[in-house]
Amino acid sequence: MTVENNGLKISGHDCPRHMAVVGMFDGVHLGHRFLIGLLKDEAMSRGLRPMAVTFTNHPLEVIAPQKAPLLLTDAPRKESLLREEGVMPVMLPFDSRLRDTGAADFLLMLKSRYGVEALMLGFNNRFGHDAPRDFDTYRTLGRQCGVDIVLAPEFRCQGEKISSSAVREAVSQGDMTRAAAMLGRLYSVTGPIVHGHRLGRTIGFPTANVAAGNRILLPASGVYAAVATRENGEPLAAMVNIGRRPTVENEASAPVSVEANLLGFSGDIYGEQLQLEFVARMRSERRFHSLEALKTQLEADRREAAEIVAAMRG
Repeated sequence: MTVENNGLKISGHDCPRHMAVVGMFDGVHLGHRFLIGLLKDEAMSRGLRPMAVTFTNHPLEVIAPQKAPLLLTDAPRKESLLREEGVMPVMLPFDSRLRDTGAADFLLMLKSRYGVEALMLGFNNRFGHDAPRDFDTYRTLGRQCGVDIVLAPEFRCQGEKISSSAVREAVSQGDMTRAAAMLGRLYSVTGPIVHGHRLGRTIGFPTANVAAGNRILLPASGVYAAVATRENGEPLAAMVNIGRRPTVENEASAPVSVEANLLGFSGDIYGEQLQLEFVARMRSERRFHSLEALKTQLEADRREAAEIVAAMRG
């Protein structure tokens, strides 16, 4: 048997012995990191390697597309965050075949393909198309498959339940402070810089237009203080507008855009990947009666963005 996944190649009896956890891990928030911490400790005590089995797309995109949420992290970002937490990520495309796989067959696949000898079950985690509701059923199935099942406790932060849904709610409301508190880091989106209308440069505010992708959740429309990080690792303070640009566009038909004014930077960076980390929402997006009025407001926004980012950096 040979397995190839994220550069991993495992052959025959050389297959490493793993303890795994299974989940969507969208956002890799504090709750996920708590679970991963428990996994690493338990795996170490058993002489096993920690592994996170997750999906490149949300299962609801296959099971009930109309209910599928926008994502906090795309697959490459999630894989990177999981590696940073010290576990090996296994990224599985969730397709119709996986949708129809029962819990027992899924456990057998993990054991035969990835050498999983133990699995930590999150407090409210379920897997398999039959989705057993109680821990004892999973433990029984695991025993039959040769996989020891361990139950993890629930995680709460200052009495609040941390979940991907709760983070999505905060981001959708533009509450970046609450989102960051649950994530343990600033919420970010990443995408290539694409050509826009170039109106910003005509009024002294050139912008990098970031194409974040249609499956990634954007913060609520408005103007944000942010940190923009270029491909070369250079961090820059930024003022970011998310919305339909009502002063210069027809709101009813204009697409939502993400435009970052990089403070103190000038140059051609089209085509680069840019990461935007959102520090705070400064105001809502609104229509101005003239470009001059818009320019006056943007000058104030830029000063405020610089102050917010400087204060965060200390």
